[in-house]
Amino acid sequence: MISTQLLSGVLLALAVLGGAALTLSVTIYAAASAAKRGQAPRGGIRRDLPPAPQPDTDDARTLVLR
Repeated sequence: MISTQLLSGVLLALAVLGGAALTLSVTIYAAASAAKRGQAPRGGIRRDLPPAPQPDTDDARTLVLR
């Protein structure tokens, strides 16, 4: 037989655990909605690509095969 004291202890523990989970989820939701209120960051997360190499216009550096 389950004692009344043990049953009430287990129910109390479940209630405290549920309350803690609810408090944590409300806190996370409030923090996320507070973070969205600011201005969105400009640009993206990708870095700028390096510039394309320019063709060499110096004739002294041009390789000529004969």
